[in-house]
Amino acid sequence: MPAAELHDFAYEDFAGNALHTLLRENRERGPVQPALFGGEPAFLICGHQALAEAFRDNNQFPPADAYRITIEPVQGVTFQTMEGAQHRLYRRLATPAFQSRVVDAMEQDGLARIAHELIDRLGTRRSADFAHDFTHRVAFAVISRMLGIPTDREDDFRDWAVGFLEFPRDPVHSRKCAEQITHYLLPILAERRRAPRDDILSGLVAAEVDGRRLTDEEILAHIRLLFSAGASTTTDALGNLVYTLLAEPARWQALLAEPALRAGAIEELLRWETPVAILPRLSAPRTVVFHGTEIPPATFCLFAIAAANRDPAVFDQPDVFDMHRDSSKKLLSFGPGPRLCPGMHLARRQLAVALDVILERLPGLHLLEPEDAVPRGAILRGPARLAVGW
Repeated sequence: MPAAELHDFAYEDFAGNALHTLLRENRERGPVQPALFGGEPAFLICGHQALAEAFRDNNQFPPADAYRITIEPVQGVTFQTMEGAQHRLYRRLATPAFQSRVVDAMEQDGLARIAHELIDRLGTRRSADFAHDFTHRVAFAVISRMLGIPTDREDDFRDWAVGFLEFPRDPVHSRKCAEQITHYLLPILAERRRAPRDDILSGLVAAEVDGRRLTDEEILAHIRLLFSAGASTTTDALGNLVYTLLAEPARWQALLAEPALRAGAIEELLRWETPVAILPRLSAPRTVVFHGTEIPPATFCLFAIAAANRDPAVFDQPDVFDMHRDSSKKLLSFGPGPRLCPGMHLARRQLAVALDVILERLPGLHLLEPEDAVPRGAILRGPARLAVGW
């Protein structure tokens, strides 16, 4: 097979099927292929078996190193950028707050309430950019309310959260937004220390493991992590779901007629158009030999989840969107191994509830500009706009 042209997965748009075509061509050449990332030589890990191994191999592919370069400068130090005993300690400190009564309450009725509120805002309009008005707002509102942020500042807080995710593309704007989040939350944290409430901020303030508590800066860093690792990915997943179902109207009609298919549609979406298509990691600070490929020290290795999730060695007819497929145990979308995403349950619930509300309230939803609504990007992947009518 002839040598492939190297593409830069940090910068190129990869709209629609362009990404999946390129990933398939690379996977057919072998599970580990040369690539570019940010103008530098990199390696693309694109076979399902190889990627599952890489996710579980923290010695050859230490998970924290890439985050230290790409997000820690603005997000701060979190368990995402820690390893070993420190990672386990901080994960034990931070995660209980997200397994509390406030999360249960949000799942019971809060998710649907937020989805209904956003659709209510559409008023008497018969068309909208559904990304701007709905899919880009739901997950940020969910996190804001679980944190206990006053609802009158939700839109401001969302704008700051989106802005700080611009690092490293726009580090100046990103740092400014991170500072605004900090200045806004510090007085609220002080208030929670004086008078705890039933919200996540209070849970983070009260968290204690082996006599260790989180400082204000550690709490703020983990809140920023919520938006970078939680809200952004759920936002893109919801946008991908709406686009995928509306791009083939028969899929939308099937979910209206058979609600039992909806859970399968969400699982298939997470396989077929996962919101994190490629996850950058750095190889170990020594030469690594992986599936016959020699990888130089500290080289970006691109975990091509979107390629692995369409590997024909694991999935029959992988390029077909099949709502009846049972593939949840084979999905690599949430990163198997020690770094399994702790928010995957809530993410699935948000998608399920949002989909139910949209189908209930806007059964006639349809795309007005399908070509403009395709998912874009190789790292975080989703539609920038969703022009719809109903």
